[in-house]
Amino acid sequence: MPSPNNNIMNYYGETPKTHNYGSRCRLAPVSHPFASSDIDGIPPVNAQYFYLSSVPIDDPLSTTTIAATADPKAARSSLRPFSPGDNNALEKAWLSLASDTYRQNHTNARQNRPPNPCLAKTNGEKLRSIVHRLAVEHAEKHAREGPSAEKVQPFTEGLPEPENAALLCCPELLVDVGVALRTSFCAVARRKQPELNRDMVAQAVMSEMDTLHTDSTASVTERRALSNNIPPSQSQIDSVMRSNQPDERPNSQQSVGSQPQISADRNPNVPVPTKSSFANDGISGKPFVRVGTPDSPIISPPASFPRAATFRPSGLAEEVKSGEARSRRASSVGDPARSPKLPEAPKIVSREVTVGVSRLHEVSLPALQMKPIYWSPVNDIATVFRATWFYRDDMRPIDPTVANQLEAGYRELKPHSETWQDELRCAVEVGPLGEEKVSHPLWPKPLGKSPKKAEDLMEPAISSNPFCAARCFRGEAAAEGSLLPTPNEDNSSPISTHKKFEQYHVIYKDQTTAYLLKPSLRPSAYYGRRPVAKIVRGLTIGIPVVRGFNYEAWARKHEKKQDQRHQQAVSIPNDAQENASRDACSACKADEDRAQVTDLVLVVHGIGQKLAERVENYHFTHAINAFRRAINIELRTDVVRSVLRQGLDGIMVLPINWRQNLSFEDGGPMKEEDKENYTPGDFTLKDIEPKTIPAVRSMISDVMFDIPFYMSHHKPKMVAAMVGEANRVYRLWCRNNPGFAEKGRVHLIGHSLGSVMCVEVLSRQPTILPALQLTKQPQLQHFEFDTKNLFLLGSPAAFFLLLERGALLPRRGRRKPGADLSDIASKDIVGDAGRFGCIAVDNIYNIMAREDAVAYLLNGTLDPMYAASLKTAYVPSTSTSFLQSMGNAMLSIVPGAGASSAANAPVSRPPTMRLPSQLELEVHDFTREEIAEKKAFLLNDNGQIDYFLRSGSGPLELQYLNMLSAHTSYWVNHDLIRMLCMEIGRNPGKTNTLPAMRAVKATKRGIPPTV
Repeated sequence: MPSPNNNIMNYYGETPKTHNYGSRCRLAPVSHPFASSDIDGIPPVNAQYFYLSSVPIDDPLSTTTIAATADPKAARSSLRPFSPGDNNALEKAWLSLASDTYRQNHTNARQNRPPNPCLAKTNGEKLRSIVHRLAVEHAEKHAREGPSAEKVQPFTEGLPEPENAALLCCPELLVDVGVALRTSFCAVARRKQPELNRDMVAQAVMSEMDTLHTDSTASVTERRALSNNIPPSQSQIDSVMRSNQPDERPNSQQSVGSQPQISADRNPNVPVPTKSSFANDGISGKPFVRVGTPDSPIISPPASFPRAATFRPSGLAEEVKSGEARSRRASSVGDPARSPKLPEAPKIVSREVTVGVSRLHEVSLPALQMKPIYWSPVNDIATVFRATWFYRDDMRPIDPTVANQLEAGYRELKPHSETWQDELRCAVEVGPLGEEKVSHPLWPKPLGKSPKKAEDLMEPAISSNPFCAARCFRGEAAAEGSLLPTPNEDNSSPISTHKKFEQYHVIYKDQTTAYLLKPSLRPSAYYGRRPVAKIVRGLTIGIPVVRGFNYEAWARKHEKKQDQRHQQAVSIPNDAQENASRDACSACKADEDRAQVTDLVLVVHGIGQKLAERVENYHFTHAINAFRRAINIELRTDVVRSVLRQGLDGIMVLPINWRQNLSFEDGGPMKEEDKENYTPGDFTLKDIEPKTIPAVRSMISDVMFDIPFYMSHHKPKMVAAMVGEANRVYRLWCRNNPGFAEKGRVHLIGHSLGSVMCVEVLSRQPTILPALQLTKQPQLQHFEFDTKNLFLLGSPAAFFLLLERGALLPRRGRRKPGADLSDIASKDIVGDAGRFGCIAVDNIYNIMAREDAVAYLLNGTLDPMYAASLKTAYVPSTSTSFLQSMGNAMLSIVPGAGASSAANAPVSRPPTMRLPSQLELEVHDFTREEIAEKKAFLLNDNGQIDYFLRSGSGPLELQYLNMLSAHTSYWVNHDLIRMLCMEIGRNPGKTNTLPAMRAVKATKRGIPPTV
């Protein structure tokens, strides 16, 4: 393979460095732990992972938006491969999930054989621990919350004694049992082994709960001692397990492996919040779907501060998820010393791999789902494919079920061996009859005709179920993640009825290439068809497929011609690279340095996000995702790069979704603290809301009611929710990016009501924050980070300052760059923490659209006279208006009216400066003006706070028409995006401000320059 072209630039405008493919290189070939133990010498498959999304996570400059599509073929065309480095990390994690115990259970169940005694003992202990754990969890849950009002009638079809079946304690029990069984036993074993019947295990949990007792603290103890110290549920399970064991011990006992045990480096994820119903709400057909993850039940996350999680930004983040993380309880299990002594539930090992250039997403294995790290998934959980076989012409992955059939035939016929090549030559010599012998049916037909026999043999040799493919096989299985509407996969059809290429045959040419032949092309002695002879001569017959992925072939077909940055990743290492294998990879180090971020921007949304739960297009997260891409694009422009400070590595924008887990009334997603303050006699919004015009009332309550809620006794709860979510995201970012807490800078953007909440919190923010300690409980009263710049968009903060009799003031003792030490200590200029409007920031910007009816000016809250003396400031425009462009065009056409004539024109005389009169000098309060100017420069290096956005509609604009969209137009305004990049990225201090942003006096009297 030719070496990559050194002149190729990546999207950062840099020449990519060469990887050395050493042991410390992310692109080093993955070592397969099972390759040496394969007695048949079958080469390991070069698998490739894809994700289904219209937005590429490996291209931060992409402007592609999430587009809806109802066509499954169009959706499948959005499959994108992970980068070679991420693919290696995913493959290592996938191979580490393989377990001998799962593999033996799968093999025995598929062949309808009972497990051997040793394996049966292991399964029994695992099942007993599941029963005991679920019994303890549900006993504690009902002791805290009271018995469930809804008892569930069990399904008695698979129970040994249907007449004695007990009612289930709550509807969630079946879901929890299904999740526990799925994460502990493979799908084939659950279908074939009766002791793994979900309803039987649920009955065992109910029997176990009868032996437990809960006290006033919801701690579980044994109610009575049993005669043999074995709960009835265990006896039921043991009897079933023994009934399925063989009568005699087999001659050769298979060794029982154990799952890989890994130390946990972070707590489990907060379960993904989902809607209570799956009715059609207008959000179907998206490339991402809002669902519960297969590893967690559908529950709402606690209203208290969410989990603290650690992710490794480079490589693999491993997680040990115990069953406690999947229960529907709000507190931890009681004291283990007081609980009955039974074997602990086996820890279910899963993997979380951080992917993407910006490291904002992670892939859950074996669930094969990609979800965001820093915000709760809303329609952005993506399906992940693990592909092993590909179409040769364009390297698209073959459907996992078909790929597994190809792999099963490959392992049966062994086309990688010399023997197979001899068979092909002999078949060609014999003729069509010989070629029929080497033609392999893609889907072997069952041998028996009885329904039971056929059903048993329909189980494929290699499973496509992601959990089974990862744990029961050794890297040969292809799989596809699913977005299940419920975490219980047992409700799905056990075997797919549709078979793609059902009548096709396969001709394996060599160890990498095969051909799918439809019935009219496959070998036939009757018709004299000889496709094998043509294939051996190098002709293409049927559909050519290959085993293993070729990244270079994919890039040639699908990547743009000017975007060939991945070619370097697939080059073969030369001798010099092999000699440097012991050293650190310079290319990997450059990638890590490039991914570093020096400025973190947290964006706080305003009103209306309750509506986004029903109308997905209004969700704040999608707007911020597009906003982040726009900022990344703007940072690469020459105009912006010319003002960026030295050492700026990048700007990361993350949303703060504080409203999603907040409830104010009964009937909604009420949390524990709501129940403590709620009395049955209190009325709620549903009790006073008429049933008329429900659609309009629902929209008004979802959009507008956040404002009266904020002005009521719910205000502390709303502020705490916003602070808690901001601190959670910041802590998570600091865990992923070591050293950011000491060297990084944090900025806040508040929109609408979110800007008022930011001013509220920053008014009581400590002037000097202690060092961040991740081991301590997070703060809910103030931010755990120091805010450098505060940007208010469409903000009514000035109106709230008027209501609260507050005013904007600089903070005493805040040493911002370029500030006079005497000014930050003067009592006439600065204020103290706790006063509403005395905010702890270096710079505050109040940006508003001219037609935004919600926004108010802030300069007047500083000093009305000073505000009146300033000219109206506008955010610098990035484009010329229509009239300007027409004027420039006319100047270029008219002779003598170009730039040359303008350059030769005489220089005009400067206007005469009018000196103030004696009366003006006596009346004017220079002391007040001086104090106001000092306040303004301490609050903003430019000397003013308010900036207007130009509408750009020219003389034909209709203000009342623009008013309808003005309040939500900030995220797509190009002038605002460029201004944010420049103000965040420039050197701090008054002397480094941009001339177009500086305050200008409205009077004709000259003022001294600020530089």
